[in-house]
Amino acid sequence: MIWEVFRQQSADAAFVHCRDVHAPDREMAKQFAVIQHGRRKPTHALWVAPQEKITQVDPGAESREAGDGAEKPWAVFRQDKPGGYHTHCGDVEAPSAADAEQAAIAAFTDDDPNSLWVVQHQYIGEVTEDDVSFGGTTNKSYRFAQTYNVDPAAEEVEASESEQIEAEKQRGEI
Repeated sequence: MIWEVFRQQSADAAFVHCRDVHAPDREMAKQFAVIQHGRRKPTHALWVAPQEKITQVDPGAESREAGDGAEKPWAVFRQDKPGGYHTHCGDVEAPSAADAEQAAIAAFTDDDPNSLWVVQHQYIGEVTEDDVSFGGTTNKSYRFAQTYNVDPAAEEVEASESEQIEAEKQRGEI
């Protein structure tokens, strides 16, 4: 299953789409998202949502039949230019995906965005910095030769050479 990942850089920033991860369930998707998208850049929180539950909104499409029932919260993501990232721009309340699409069009298309996505909040999994340690935690000091501790290996080589010299003396080779 493919899960789309949205990263929030700081507590007051919007969630921005940052690619996807492949995972069998939400918990694994959250863990993979932390590893792949939360370790290098400053991150406050990540959202994961199953790609199959994200609806691409087509402002030109004919309106579908409205749903009935209780209204549910839907997250709306907006892409302002082709190739740009979808950014969480707000939420709408609607009983169905068709109603959520119409509500998103009404609320977030005044200045002609390139694309809108809607996803019901119940499908979004969240990981925050209270749950895990994000970004800047990768210690790459192993790449520098100065960090190698060669003293134990050098002592072992020296001891081995001494043993070989002693063995050669006992065999009368030296």
